[in-house]
Amino acid sequence: MIAVWRTLTFPFRLIPWWGYLLILGILAWLGRNILLIIVTIIAFHPIPVPPLFLSEPETVLEARLQDLDHFDHVRRNERSFTPEQRQAFGEAIDALGERAGQLTEAGFQLELARLQATIDNGHSNASATRMVQTFPRLPVRSAWMDGELRILRALPGHENLLGAEITAVNGIPAREALRRFRDAFGGNDQNFLSFAPLLLETPDYLAVAGMGSGETTMEVVLADGTPQIVQLSAVSPEEDAERVYSGELPMHWVRETDEWIAFEPARDPLFLQNPGNDYWFEALPDGETVYISIRSNLDDDSGEPLSAWVARAEAEIRALSPRQVIADQRFNGGGDLTQTEPLMSALGDIVGPDGHVYLLASGNTFSAGIVNMAMAKEAAPDRTIIMGEAIGDRLQFWAEGWWYSLPNSGFRARYSTGFYDLQNGCEGIFICHWGSLHIFPVIVDDLDINIAAPLTFEAYAAGRDPAMEAVLTAIRE
Repeated sequence: MIAVWRTLTFPFRLIPWWGYLLILGILAWLGRNILLIIVTIIAFHPIPVPPLFLSEPETVLEARLQDLDHFDHVRRNERSFTPEQRQAFGEAIDALGERAGQLTEAGFQLELARLQATIDNGHSNASATRMVQTFPRLPVRSAWMDGELRILRALPGHENLLGAEITAVNGIPAREALRRFRDAFGGNDQNFLSFAPLLLETPDYLAVAGMGSGETTMEVVLADGTPQIVQLSAVSPEEDAERVYSGELPMHWVRETDEWIAFEPARDPLFLQNPGNDYWFEALPDGETVYISIRSNLDDDSGEPLSAWVARAEAEIRALSPRQVIADQRFNGGGDLTQTEPLMSALGDIVGPDGHVYLLASGNTFSAGIVNMAMAKEAAPDRTIIMGEAIGDRLQFWAEGWWYSLPNSGFRARYSTGFYDLQNGCEGIFICHWGSLHIFPVIVDDLDINIAAPLTFEAYAAGRDPAMEAVLTAIRE
């Protein structure tokens, strides 16, 4: 018996009593943090599960009512709602259910998007590319470029329209036609204009918005300045087509299928180079400036993970000892903000106390792309200069959450669960996302444009980049 007791108590003779208290304390601390991580993952990323036991709908109305049952995920999980907004949202779903059977398919999806838009949060929007994916669309694709709606893609037979400015759609001025869809998307105008042309290219949505049906009449001014009125018929969607939104179209290699013909500028300035890489950098010929392009905060297809590239880029750029760094966030719609933090926060230190950081932005700079800019400016607020066009969101926004698709219509949108406040900081363990609260609590006065340099169509066609030109002029001065 004594031998058994000595064997069982051996660890206690080897380690003093206070050592066990220390071990228990460490385990308790780790357990609390592991539990906190699990809870926050669940809290900020609740997975939308469709209603159980859905039967195969026998009518259009039954299908839409099933979709609205699933749509209730938004009311339950959208964290930005006040109690009053949550109640109003539920009542609006009920009201839509009463007339759901009277709507066209495009009409039903547009009404769902309008409900989403009442959240008025850029991340909590319908997916415009999914809204148009199953509908016949016109044989042209356009982008909003500094106040002009320009055709940048065309199907064979319509190449003469490449570069044309659309001035009116079915007799309605282009700007007004776009505004007809403004109530279907929350957030700011800059981001809205980066994808709104998708709906103008879809006759079913034109009809719902009271802008005519059947063939679409467009008033255009061709690239050579000739005014023309064209009649365009919709083309059935291709099943394997890539989903491309309007703000991506200046990247001329981005196409839905190989059949589409792109408008190509006279030459490729820096921001259009290296199409196979979403992140890259290059030392400029002056020997004192490095240009960095980050088009996405997600791994690209280059084979080098973003995190590995960030570590390599920081080391190699430091070795170059630049006096200026240009960080181009145009086309960066977001991703994982934690991946780029080491590089963006280090830019001010890299250029030194007398150097400058230039940030290039546009309306399709969104989410993690905006946080990238805030990280750089926070680290060197007096030496950071922002060029280009206004960013695609406010500095207070809700993100994280989850995408969901309705089971019958395929309508796709998301709800948001984690708050970011880049101006005042964020408080609240289950309000602020763990990244903004605990790891990267970024605070800046603003991300306003210091020098406006929009990408006009004329500059784009000539192969010029007004934002880079503005930076190089500032460096010379």
